[in-house]
Amino acid sequence: MARRFPIVVLLCSMAVAAFGQALSLVTDDTYPRSTPEGTGFEDLILKEAFGRIGLSVKIAFLPSERTLINVNKGIDDGMFVRLAGVEAEYPNLVMVPESICEYEFAAFGADKSLAVDGYESLWPYRVAIIRGWRHPEANLAGARRLVRVKDDDALFAMLEHGRVDAIVYESLEGRMRIRRLGIEGVYQLGPPLATIDMYLYLNARHKDLVPGLVSALQAMKADGTWSRIVDTVTGGP
Repeated sequence: MARRFPIVVLLCSMAVAAFGQALSLVTDDTYPRSTPEGTGFEDLILKEAFGRIGLSVKIAFLPSERTLINVNKGIDDGMFVRLAGVEAEYPNLVMVPESICEYEFAAFGADKSLAVDGYESLWPYRVAIIRGWRHPEANLAGARRLVRVKDDDALFAMLEHGRVDAIVYESLEGRMRIRRLGIEGVYQLGPPLATIDMYLYLNARHKDLVPGLVSALQAMKADGTWSRIVDTVTGGP
């Protein structure tokens, strides 16, 4: 049976395309990157990219850590967006090596006087992050106290209830959340801590889709589709 496994995997991936079944993508991103209606700019970029290779996708929200587990186990077909290198810890993941977007990791807090300039400047404080966010976790190992929470709702609740001094979140999503929900007394503290390229990952059974998706994403950037989508959703230039 073990020798037949690669053939079964390939046939499963081919069957999705053959019968027009939508691939299941999961994310923990929020507005303006992803929305329940599938109208975030990452949602639209991926729908367009998969459409260019003849496939459709359905998108669902899951907590960050759960997206990794589900796609690694093959429960879902892919996830977005993630840092490069996640496959070292989750061997059934395959990265599509053309970035979907950039993440600007930033600190948010209630005390404007808290001087933030890089991750190490947060080490003397109580800091919360979302469980499964590997980049801030690795860079905050020296923090006085590092709290890991399930999702963005829990993250901002920790800050609003005074249980931590700062949180690390994505800059654009954080600023949009504060504006949309009318959150008062919470601010981005200083410039972004890091700017990182972020990627789509697929379960390994769909590895044959990678070259086509890379070509589609590159073409979208070259023909202006990628920029138009981002600008339309975010009100960019």
